[in-house]
Amino acid sequence: MYNAIPLRKSSTTHYNVAGWNVYVNEKHVIAREAFLDWMRAGKPNRDALFDQMKRTRAVFKLSLRYCKNHLEEMKAAACANSLMDNDYQKFWSSVYKISNSKASGHVNCINGMSGSENITNMWRNYFENLYCVNVGSKYRSLFENKLISSSMETSNILFTVSDVISAVNKQKLSKAAGADAVHMEAFVYGSNRLYV
Repeated sequence: MYNAIPLRKSSTTHYNVAGWNVYVNEKHVIAREAFLDWMRAGKPNRDALFDQMKRTRAVFKLSLRYCKNHLEEMKAAACANSLMDNDYQKFWSSVYKISNSKASGHVNCINGMSGSENITNMWRNYFENLYCVNVGSKYRSLFENKLISSSMETSNILFTVSDVISAVNKQKLSKAAGADAVHMEAFVYGSNRLYV
């Protein structure tokens, strides 16, 4: 099943904190230095180093909590800053990360089917019927009629299955669907029967 369904790995983990560089990083460095100074002094319980370590750690944790509580605002601010800096690649990358984080990694139910085995079989049957040569679907007849009625001269056009495979392999993924509402991933991860 996982060979047929395209997956995209995301580099975002629960360790990545939005706003870290702006609000937290400097406080983290100061708290870390105070902690190391306290460790080198032998971990005294009542000392100026102990008080400094506790105070800097509290400031660090407060800023970290602020970032976690205002996560959506931090993400929106990062998008706005990259747009203001005319860094469009970074802007669209952050928009993709924000929108993709709400997507579910696992689908529970599609068209009344549940379970990975049943969903896989449903899609297999759908595409077998869709691309089967023997099935006379209305879409096939519409396509053939459109080809016949077109004024383009097609007698000298010849392409092979290898040409189709080569053209499909050059396509980009994660783009919007075309007018037929079929995403390019359906062609790229399709089988050789689909190319034929």
